[in-house]
Amino acid sequence: MRWKTCLKISLQSWTLWFSILVPLILLPLPLIHQNSVARCGYCVILMAVFWISEVIPLAVTSLFPVFLFPLFGILTTKEVCAVYIQNTLMLFLASLIIAVAVEKWNLHKRIALRTLTLVGPAPHWLLLGVMFPTWFLSMWMSNTASTAMMMPIVTAILKQIEACTVGGTEDNDINRIDKEEPTKSDAKKIKDGEMMEIEDNVGESSASLNNEKRRQFEKTAKTFALATAYSANIGGMATLTGTPTNIFFKGFADELFAREGGTNPINFGNWLAVGVPMSIIIFLFVWGWLLLYSRGLRCLMCWKKDKTSYERVRQMLQKEYNSLGPMSFAEIIVSINFAAIALLWITRKPGFIPGWGSFFHKGYVGDSCPAVLISVLLFILPAYPIPWQRCKGQADDNNIDQSKWKYEPILDWETVVRRLAWGVLLLMGGGFALALGCEKSGLSAWVSDHMEVMSDLPPWIIAMVLTIVVAMATEVTSNAATVSLFAPIVGDFALRLGINPLYFMLPVSVACSLAFLLPVATPPNAIVFSSGYLQVKDMVLAGILINIISVLTVTLGLNTWVTDLYDLSSMPAGFNSTMTTTTSRSIINLR
Repeated sequence: MRWKTCLKISLQSWTLWFSILVPLILLPLPLIHQNSVARCGYCVILMAVFWISEVIPLAVTSLFPVFLFPLFGILTTKEVCAVYIQNTLMLFLASLIIAVAVEKWNLHKRIALRTLTLVGPAPHWLLLGVMFPTWFLSMWMSNTASTAMMMPIVTAILKQIEACTVGGTEDNDINRIDKEEPTKSDAKKIKDGEMMEIEDNVGESSASLNNEKRRQFEKTAKTFALATAYSANIGGMATLTGTPTNIFFKGFADELFAREGGTNPINFGNWLAVGVPMSIIIFLFVWGWLLLYSRGLRCLMCWKKDKTSYERVRQMLQKEYNSLGPMSFAEIIVSINFAAIALLWITRKPGFIPGWGSFFHKGYVGDSCPAVLISVLLFILPAYPIPWQRCKGQADDNNIDQSKWKYEPILDWETVVRRLAWGVLLLMGGGFALALGCEKSGLSAWVSDHMEVMSDLPPWIIAMVLTIVVAMATEVTSNAATVSLFAPIVGDFALRLGINPLYFMLPVSVACSLAFLLPVATPPNAIVFSSGYLQVKDMVLAGILINIISVLTVTLGLNTWVTDLYDLSSMPAGFNSTMTTTTSRSIINLR
């Protein structure tokens, strides 16, 4: 039995063995090919394996470049560490701090419950009521936090739906079976065996109906769980700060444009014109598809006359919302700051008119500037109204005991340290370091050379193929890790073909949010899967069509309004004209 004990210990220690064996197995690559491309390839493959397997936390893997790149002579320690904190990372940090304030004072819960109380008790509107607040909150908060907040609400809704259907407390008048007892005169004419047969048939019909109601509830539960995860994933792509992949993309694009002598045209304001329309199209499709998935062709009757009503759910939600009471002083302050940062981001450089950023030195003010300003204000502004009545010797009109009142800001550092997703910041820093290492070592150029087999294809076909590949890859890897590996490479590939790099980088980055098939694809998927309502096959069957429509939506948007918005049909002004022989041809017209 000793071998079983040894095997058990070995399996429990797989983190140690994995971390030793994988670097050793990959070591022949830099030893056989002693050049910077092979050395950087070793580092990239090693990080990719650790990211995919998650043998250690993703954020810890993101620190690999700090010691790997200097040891292999790819980048100096100073160069590696410098990219871990930059403008785009500071923008994301500030947005996370603002999101912490929203979570601390339960403003997100108030928004979600208020939306749900405004929709009707009909199933299709109730599903929309679950999806919309999740989608909207994910634009500004972490997708994970939005899903984690919504799932308890969804679970409470499903319990009420179960009571209304399977429990038979609300729909008795609709679903009851007419079981009239035979009269005494009739009973005399019926043999005992025939009466027992009638009772058995009634029992079987009742059991069959209960089973059908149970199956219908299970479909409904699966639909609501899937809708929550999918809405969070879709909402994140709508804004620049909605998901780390968008921030990654902007950071890579900033570096690439700076290297080539141009200026990245993407900012928070004009990204809304890209992300919001795509997000809305996919959102509406998901809503319709999940209705069809759960209710079949019956959902087509929703627009005519649907007798199904979950009135108990509406009452429960209204009661839950009423329990929050009126908006507190802190919620009002957070709401004002929340609206202010959105307004400042949108109006800094709207494009069609001069924004407030034009009043300052050109190039000095970015999106991270107002974000950090608002986040700092949250550490200053009070969470409770100051009782000025004490200065005048008057009685306090509010419920705060003046004798116990003390100044408390909206946010304190302990709360931020406890709730902030520090690991995501390290993950982003590791991604930027990885991209810089690939560019400096020549690995991106080497991969681009081998991708030129597609150079004879139309650019829109290449972009769609890349989008499909990344959408498939992100199902089994971290979204941030996927964009870190692909975005720099496709940007370099676009330059070699003489194409605006954003034409490939943008759809590839958006595709990292199209993770609808597997629980491991994104944290929202994992959260709803852990609820117990879903199996893997449920997510795959429901998500495959959504993935296809999403890829088509991204391709359509890229070749219509996005091309016009960023002028993707030509190379950006200021880019160097030094192209390889393959790319010395004229710029391809993408229209």
